[in-house]
This record gives sequence, structure tokens and C-alpha cells, in this order.
Amino acid sequence: MVDWEALLSDDEAQRTKESDDGDLWRSEAADSLCELYYETYRGKKGSGSSRIDHRPGSDFQRFVDSHMRPLGDHGVWEALFPNEPSATSAQAIDEALHLLADTKLVDRIYSGDIVTANKLIQNIKKKRAKYLEL
Repeated sequence: MVDWEALLSDDEAQRTKESDDGDLWRSEAADSLCELYYETYRGKKGSGSSRIDHRPGSDFQRFVDSHMRPLGDHGVWEALFPNEPSATSAQAIDEALHLLADTKLVDRIYSGDIVTANKLIQNIKKKRAKYLEL
């Protein structure tokens, strides 16, 4: 026999989860940007491996926790990806990667230079405003 109440509660839970994941495209773009930035960072260190280790406790996970996760606390992901078109095209993600690298925003937030970081974030919002017109 089918437990309709359990099925309906699962359906309601799934709908609630989907409404909470409204910015899923932004988090996916941020994850992609983290991997790209890490590849660039690791390339400077001279690591020979071509694959990113996603296991807990790996160098990549420590890098994300220490350098990239704090960017979300300062609204960097919202500035880089103001809407879905800004997060779904390869050109837009490449531009976001260059904005992070050129401004050294990751290093500024990591070091605690919040005043300069906030100014850079405001400038990034202005540069990425072109995606709001799409």
C-alpha cells in the first residue's frame, strides 16, 4: 500500500529545497571559479598533478576554506554573478576569474584589508552591471 502522506511530505520538502536553491546557478559558478583560480594558484607553485583532489582535507579543500569561502561573506559572488547570464557563459566566468586575479581580491580579503576589498567589490559591481541588461 502506498503511504500518500509520506509522499506528499517528501514532495513538499523537495519544493521547499528548490525554492531555497534559487541561487544554485551562482554557487555552481562560484565553485567553477574556485577550481579555476586554484588551478592558476597551484600552477604557480609548480605542482605536476593535472587533477584536483576534492577529498576532505585535501590541499584544494583547505584552499577553498581559507581563501575562497570568505569571499561569500563579503558579497563577492553576488558582485561577480549579478544574474544567471553572468554565471552561465564561459566568457563571463573567464572575465570574473580575471577580475579576481587582477585585483588580488582573494589575497586582500585573506589578509584582512577589508577597506580596499570593499572598494574593489563596488568597482566589480559596476563592471559586471552590463550583465544586468541581459
